Amino acid sequence: MSGVRDVFDELNTEIPFSEFEELVENKVDEMSGLVDEHAAAILVSQDFDQGKVESIESLTTAMDSAEFTAKVTSVGQLRTFEREDEDGESSQGQVCNVEVGDETGHVTLALWDGMAKAAAQNLEAGEVLEVKGYPKDGYRGLEVSVKDIERVSDDGIDIRTFDTYQIDDLHTDLSGIDVTGLLLDTTPLKTFDRDDGSTGQVANLILGDETGRIQVALWDDKAEVVDDFEISEAVKVSNVNVRERDEKLELHAGSWSTVEEVDEIIEYRPNTTDIKNIDDGVVTIAGTVSEAYDKDSFTRDDGSEGSVRNIVVEDGTGSLRVALWGDKADRNIEHGDELLLADLSIQEGFEGGTEGSANWNSSITIIRKAADVPKRETEAPTEKNSQATGLNEYDNDESAADDHDEDTDEGGETIEVTGTILGTGETATLEANDEQHTVVTDEDLRLGQQVTVRGAVKDEELHAEEIF
Repeated sequence: MSGVRDVFDELNTEIPFSEFEELVENKVDEMSGLVDEHAAAILVSQDFDQGKVESIESLTTAMDSAEFTAKVTSVGQLRTFEREDEDGESSQGQVCNVEVGDETGHVTLALWDGMAKAAAQNLEAGEVLEVKGYPKDGYRGLEVSVKDIERVSDDGIDIRTFDTYQIDDLHTDLSGIDVTGLLLDTTPLKTFDRDDGSTGQVANLILGDETGRIQVALWDDKAEVVDDFEISEAVKVSNVNVRERDEKLELHAGSWSTVEEVDEIIEYRPNTTDIKNIDDGVVTIAGTVSEAYDKDSFTRDDGSEGSVRNIVVEDGTGSLRVALWGDKADRNIEHGDELLLADLSIQEGFEGGTEGSANWNSSITIIRKAADVPKRETEAPTEKNSQATGLNEYDNDESAADDHDEDTDEGGETIEVTGTILGTGETATLEANDEQHTVVTDEDLRLGQQVTVRGAVKDEELHAEEIF
């Protein structure tokens, strides 16, 4: 094999000559004897040359093999499966998916058997690897079936790695990751028939954090935990995979995943639109229910049954009729409830005008039930103000001023309060120490934002002088 040795010596590769000889023999067999060993060695060397890539974005399934450097962003769990050999004998295999990336992109590495076990036990996010493997079409797109990996020193690959991902960090190449968010909404468990005749189950959680919101699909036995959590709890989903559906990302959790409540404070800061500024498209609004109608049932053209319920939401700038479809029509929503309605589809109403449609892609979070809003002892809210804000106005008596810094001038009592923004519009609604304050300000406040407001109380409104 002197000709083979000559070709090998010209290669810039770290594999031993014995492994190169094996590849040459395999190539001869693959070509059914149409090439001799020297020609096969040249073909193998070309595979090596083509396999060296400068970045992940250069990987393609046309490559027989690939060699590249990347940083580990997450390590999935070790999974065991059954497989059959050519003789029909079954055996157990193991696989571990590792997400890696560089400045140009991310890709999934599939590691098998002993290498998979070692990766699950020893690899950590942030390590840099020299990867050798075979690019192929995987379940989520391009992935690399690993032949060999080797730790190398950090060569300056500038990408972020995470213990727990925020929603804005997610992309389709991720699997086996953890995400923590505020539970905004759920959908009930449903059963369905698969093509193979088996029955499946699915339910959904909607999670939000300060960077966005995302739907989590819970499959089969995992779907049964959907009723274990309450809206506004912090929930962590672990070892979940990112998928794309209708051009939007969502998370998938199965038997390999965990879903649990965690003791964390999660801020969800949606960008809401004032009702008076609503246009065609998809919007997120916050407001108070001023009308809540009964649910109606109907029969679709295909004979299936559907349901819809209409409510009217006001935010101080205007009102919007919203149709709640399917499972959302069964939600316990009443007059006076404060809602956050995300991803409403805006369209022309049945009787003209504009209305919102809350479909499967929307989420409805009850910020506060009407029964939980403290009642004013001295005076009931006026009809105008209760419809505009859905909240009771500030009660200017001695108890309302407790625990606040204050002074008095001709403009009214000056107070300083710290709390959470629960409503926005021409005025903002601030909750502090179980009291509600109507705040007059030109600043752009967001739903859920934590602020301290200092200003004078005039006509039962807090006129902000400072917000910090």
